Amino acid sequence: MVLKKPGKNPSSPRDKGPFLMDYPCLKIYLNRIYNNSRVINNRCLKAGISVVGVTKCVMADLEIASVMKKSGIKILGDSRLENLEKLRSFYGADQLLMMLRSPMPGEIDRMVEICNISLNTQLKTLEGIEKACKKKGKTHDVIIMVETDDDREGLLPENVVDFCRKMIDNFKYVRLYGLGTNARCVVESGPRQDSLQTLLDIREEVTSITGKDIPIVSGGNSSSWNLIKKGLIPGGINQLRIGEAILLGHNTINFERIKGAFTDTFLLEAQIIEAKRKNDRVYKILLALGLQDVNSDNIECCNPDLKITGQSSDHTVLGVKKDNERKYGRDLPELEIGSIVSFKLDYFGLMSCMSSPFIKKEYIRE
Repeated sequence: MVLKKPGKNPSSPRDKGPFLMDYPCLKIYLNRIYNNSRVINNRCLKAGISVVGVTKCVMADLEIASVMKKSGIKILGDSRLENLEKLRSFYGADQLLMMLRSPMPGEIDRMVEICNISLNTQLKTLEGIEKACKKKGKTHDVIIMVETDDDREGLLPENVVDFCRKMIDNFKYVRLYGLGTNARCVVESGPRQDSLQTLLDIREEVTSITGKDIPIVSGGNSSSWNLIKKGLIPGGINQLRIGEAILLGHNTINFERIKGAFTDTFLLEAQIIEAKRKNDRVYKILLALGLQDVNSDNIECCNPDLKITGQSSDHTVLGVKKDNERKYGRDLPELEIGSIVSFKLDYFGLMSCMSSPFIKKEYIRE
């Protein structure tokens, strides 16, 4: 498969002016991400579920968003208006965009202009959206979030029916598009079948009382993958918002690799700027990589002989594992000044690297 290159990419520091350094460098394997997106989207479609491709971790990178779209994903979602604005500017008016976080009051006018859909929980916010839509002559679809398995945003289940009734009765330009929930964003536990069934029961009650059909029940995020794999998602759940599973190829409950997916989709490379020796053996290495780039808690050295022993804002310190000290003498060049050390990343490590203007992004098309 040949992927179309979107062209100049505002996601990359190279497009913002001279970029003289080669490292640190984040290698991005686009065809592997495409494969993951295709595998996940196809499996969800078989279960009657549409996927919203979540781009917030990668700063709405246009290359990555494009492979999500290439895989068949129709809606892109993000929590930052700046990212959504980038997507709108590049893909045009026909692209469906979802705001994944309730807008701040000062964002409402821009959000209505940029986004087709948003997740919301407050009538006051909906009043602001209604006012902005009326002024602009637009309509806006809203998914009302319900708190079930996560200690994050959402109405308590017993308050949802009354909230929806008030919304339907009082708003003309804001449409009740769906009900949604989250899991595993704040608390450690994953989504439960009974919680998803509660969401479906609420939809049925709202429809019965108001006569309004609610087309979308958005049943969570990458943490729902295990339920999909086991065929345990209740019928009627017809949307999931998925980012991490696509980007890193694993579920977010036990981080098990998804069958058919790649987990080596990103690779961080950093350069050695100091190699300390004792008795002609390397025992400590300093990298030009620091907390300003990525927290060492969120990366793992690919070299099994090395371990991270410390980090400052500008440096990451590596030590040689005790069992391997004899290996690193003067005759081994991989630990000399200028040599490269590679790291795997978790979700938050990837987010930091994609956000850092100091890390070069290199797109690999295999």
